[in-house]
Amino acid sequence: MRVNGTVIEEESGRPLEGLLVRAYDQDLLKDDHLGDTHTDAAGHFEISYTEVQFRDLNETLPDLYLRIYDPSGKRLLHTTEKEVRKNALVLERFEIRIPRAKLTAS
Repeated sequence: MRVNGTVIEEESGRPLEGLLVRAYDQDLLKDDHLGDTHTDAAGHFEISYTEVQFRDLNETLPDLYLRIYDPSGKRLLHTTEKEVRKNALVLERFEIRIPRAKLTAS
C-alpha cells in the first residue's frame, strides 16, 4: 500500500523540498505510524506501508492522514487530521498546499 503526493507553497505553487511527511492510521486509542519520508526537489513524496502496520480486530483498511513538518521534524506545518481518508485505497494521493506564513513563522 502507498501514499504519495506533492507539497507546494500555496501562494507561488513552488515545490517544497526537504519537508518531513509522516503518515498515520487513525484509531480510537492510539494512531498507528505508517512511515515517513522527506519531500524531494519537486516537492514529491511517497510512503509505502503494509497491512500489518494498521490492521486490528475490526479494521481492514486504514483511516489515513498526514502530518507535514519542517526539515528537522520539530515544527508541525500542516496536518490532514480534519480530513481523514476513511478506508483508504491501496494508493492514495495528496496535494498539500502550505501558506507561506506557516513556512516562515517561528
